[in-house]
Amino acid sequence: MSQVIRIPETLYKRLENYAQGFDTPANVIERVLNFYESNCSEESEITQEPQKGTIGEPSRLEIKYHPEAVDIFKKKLLENKQAFIRLFKDDGTTETKVWNASKFKPESDINNNLRSGYLRGWKTKGIYKAVVSINEKDIS
Repeated sequence: MSQVIRIPETLYKRLENYAQGFDTPANVIERVLNFYESNCSEESEITQEPQKGTIGEPSRLEIKYHPEAVDIFKKKLLENKQAFIRLFKDDGTTETKVWNASKFKPESDINNNLRSGYLRGWKTKGIYKAVVSINEKDIS
């Protein structure tokens, strides 16, 4: 017999990010549980301090690049001096920003630039994912 589980819209939106093809929410939850059960021992569950972060508060930040290889992305960023950043938030909203990288240099670090700029305070802003692309159409 199946059960009905009510979850906040923000959590549902987060689950959608892990769906593959025509996945159902149950399939996504099952994959998450399978991963958790195969990577966490019962002993560590009992002795481990509760993790900071609750539903609605991100515990890690995911950053994806287009093109995916960071060295290729950096090369294109140096050529174009501009990129687009799509921020995904816990409340289910997204926000697109234009990154003016006119001062970005070959020795500059992409992650440090993002984390000290657009992603500064990502936890308090409720940001859990950022997609960064040279072409705006790749983040839509």
